[in-house]
Amino acid sequence: MSRLDQFESVFKSAAKATFTFEPVSIHRVLILTDLEADAAAVYARRVRDFLQEIGASDALAWEVVVDTRCRSIGDMLELVAGFAPDLVCAYRNLHSGAWRWPHSLSDHIEVLTQATEVPVLLLPRPGQEQGWEDATGAPFTVMAMTDHLAGDDQLVEYGVAFAGERGRLVLTHVENEHVFERYMDVISKLPRVQTDVAREDIGAQLLKEPRDYIERARAGLQEAGVALTVEAVVQMGHHLTTCQELIAANKVDLLVIHTKDHGQLAMQGLSYQLAVALRDIPILMI
Repeated sequence: MSRLDQFESVFKSAAKATFTFEPVSIHRVLILTDLEADAAAVYARRVRDFLQEIGASDALAWEVVVDTRCRSIGDMLELVAGFAPDLVCAYRNLHSGAWRWPHSLSDHIEVLTQATEVPVLLLPRPGQEQGWEDATGAPFTVMAMTDHLAGDDQLVEYGVAFAGERGRLVLTHVENEHVFERYMDVISKLPRVQTDVAREDIGAQLLKEPRDYIERARAGLQEAGVALTVEAVVQMGHHLTTCQELIAANKVDLLVIHTKDHGQLAMQGLSYQLAVALRDIPILMI
């Protein structure tokens, strides 16, 4: 390695993703259902109780949508645009009979997550999964999960908003082990690269960056006076399987994930897998 390359490596390793906390404001909540009025009102009360961690629910502006108001996707998008919510609450397979087969989210939900900029709280379907509105016990546990956590302030901020002042926020970065092994296989075929050193150094750096970011996020939240427990989970894994194991082990009440990437027209791969597979816990999709 040339001296110039060494200098560049040291310079780049010293550049770290910063964290600046900006609290999330939620004032208007839209609840989408395909239920008749009485059943929709019952479901809305369950949602309001669940959301009490984000502030005094009585101070929020609520709009509850019943079956006939958003049967078409166009009607749904008009409702979202007209009410201008800070949060949309809905459930899997809204206006769809596909809930009988646990392999999709429904056209309504998939368009909602991609065609609007509003965070979507995806809840279990009424009558299918029970108990989601009952927190697993104090503290309320929110897991913010991604495979690119470093620099992702928004994921942290939404996790803070929903965890509440006495909550538990688990910041989770799962590095895709399959992808890592594929690149290591290529590196092993390059005679000028020492494979063992590359494996150790690359693996360590991939995990070091999110760990460093979590420490800066924890310090930034303390400086901002945010009183909640922040824990770190950073590891290699097999994405969906590892994520499911971590969620179960941490008794997660709410999962926070991204559903958009720059230039993307469909839901991000891992996020879609999690949203489809994890049918018994709420998922906040931002």
